[in-house]
Amino acid sequence: MPDFCVIFGANGTGKSTIFQVFGFLGDAMTSNVNVALAKLGGSRGFREVRSRNSKGPIVIELKFRAGKESPLTTYFLQINEKQGKAIVEREILKYRRDSSGQPWHCLDFSRGKGTAVTNELETVKDVKELNREEQPLQAPDILAIKGLAQFEQSSDGTEETDQQFL
Repeated sequence: MPDFCVIFGANGTGKSTIFQVFGFLGDAMTSNVNVALAKLGGSRGFREVRSRNSKGPIVIELKFRAGKESPLTTYFLQINEKQGKAIVEREILKYRRDSSGQPWHCLDFSRGKGTAVTNELETVKDVKELNREEQPLQAPDILAIKGLAQFEQSSDGTEETDQQFL
């Protein structure tokens, strides 16, 4: 958000929901999706947070630019319920290098498994140069985006990951 931002609208149009989404994402990154949902909806978690009278998953999609010259980045999160617990059905982080062409998926996870790009995107000129690695998470209610900052290049060029990510 910019240094100064004003959000206005009629009652019930979702002004507070915008801030709740960011709070939820922060809580989910600190712990997991189930803990973050319980914080918002108590013991009813998933059902209480989902839009009233709706069925199906909770979907959050954020599009942003880090600066005027930065590429458009999209974060997509789909949360579903399985056996009374919330799971991350799908989580994607992608960005568009220019105004044409398909976005590059930097992170693509579903139910605790997926792929993450491990090389520096600024140095890559073609999508075929992306180093994608399969990564398992500890549980299907953990956000994969938590692990992106935990990748480290070792001195011999192989990838190392923090234990929390694996």
